Amino acid sequence: MKFIASMTVVVCLSLSGIAASAQDDWATPDPEIDALVEACMEQEGVDFLPDTDVICYNSAIFPEEFLKLNELGPASRIVITSPGGNVVTARGMSTILDNRGEPAIIAGPCMSACAMVILPGLDEVYIHHTAHIGIHGITMIPFGRWYGWLEDDLEPNQFAIFTAQTGYNFDFSMHSSGTTQMRAHLEGQGIDVDYIDVMSDLMEADARAYTSCRVDVKDYWGIVDADHIRTYLGDQVTGMERFVQYWSDPVNEGYQRWGQPISERTYIMQRNFEAADC
Repeated sequence: MKFIASMTVVVCLSLSGIAASAQDDWATPDPEIDALVEACMEQEGVDFLPDTDVICYNSAIFPEEFLKLNELGPASRIVITSPGGNVVTARGMSTILDNRGEPAIIAGPCMSACAMVILPGLDEVYIHHTAHIGIHGITMIPFGRWYGWLEDDLEPNQFAIFTAQTGYNFDFSMHSSGTTQMRAHLEGQGIDVDYIDVMSDLMEADARAYTSCRVDVKDYWGIVDADHIRTYLGDQVTGMERFVQYWSDPVNEGYQRWGQPISERTYIMQRNFEAADC
């Protein structure tokens, strides 16, 4: 009952956040920033934008891409747009960005490890109006609820608990590794772990409320809104333009082809939705 009550609170807070977001004070779009973002969206890879001292990171978060940052000279700022990558290797990119120290602009899709690792690790970040910031997976769900997720919430027996505790449930070991890495990263960056816990709980509550079907816990996506960023990143954010706040948000129209919403903040990618016969 305690878990269900906490999930209810999360859902209520998320809905109130949607209503409140319309009243937020947003930064006025800057034509100079718009031009940089537009150029970065057209330039794939990791390099300086032509005739500027601005780095464009328009790529997945893998070592063969983010290690290029070590080869580039100092910049006035870095524009980051990324579909994400592996949480463990993304921590390496976050360390490089820490060492470089330039302010960043988040624009376009900032998905998965971009939202979960890179964004909370930035000391100075500006959110552009093109941003769609998406958390990947019900990352923090514990074994007891993870185990029966696709089996009508079946309770784990003692053997299942033993194999999970000893690392012989390899699927859960992969899940647990991601949970551990997220906690370690956020704690190392001085960010409240609730940055990911609250989003994980929100997605779980939305998934439980959606009775048509379930997909694997790793196949849910949660939209990070301005209130969440203000709450957990605070002074690290130097400004926010009016970016995607919820699924039916008019500024999310370009992203809606990706998937199917199960709430205003949680969705499933189209291929996973269809594979689950939802």
